[in-house]
Amino acid sequence: MWICFLGLQSSGFPGDAADFEALFDVKFDELRQWVRAGEAVWLESGFFELNEVYRPRHSPGGDRELPVFGGRHIPDPGGGPGHVALDPPDVARAAAYLERVSFPDLWQEWRQLPSANARDLAELRRRHADEELRERLTEYHEALRAFYGSSAERGWAVAKSFSF
Repeated sequence: MWICFLGLQSSGFPGDAADFEALFDVKFDELRQWVRAGEAVWLESGFFELNEVYRPRHSPGGDRELPVFGGRHIPDPGGGPGHVALDPPDVARAAAYLERVSFPDLWQEWRQLPSANARDLAELRRRHADEELRERLTEYHEALRAFYGSSAERGWAVAKSFSF
């Protein structure tokens, strides 16, 4: 499982599912170059948990939903997870959100959620040491913060591709 975030000028943004597929149909070396250049972020595991840490507690919607899964969904005609598009104004909102939040505070809030997440937390603890997961999600948060900040400064849109 993985998720890839790619920053692009709006003029080069894919228009449909086929264009998204073509955009993300790249060799791994090319993807690594994008990541090194700050034009992309690649997350392998833990991104579902990161989305949970960011997710709104009391009211749906808002900027907390934007960094991981938020945006306009582009369905995959083949039944896959599809893609997500964030236009430049939403990229700027995601960047502002990530810049103003404290990841340690979000982590503590998520850890203290009531029983709705107790089973999920128990499963996470079985799969990952708590500290290991916190460190990974902190790294992901910092990578996304830098990526969204840079993309917002450039006025870029963001394309997201998923593999589950």
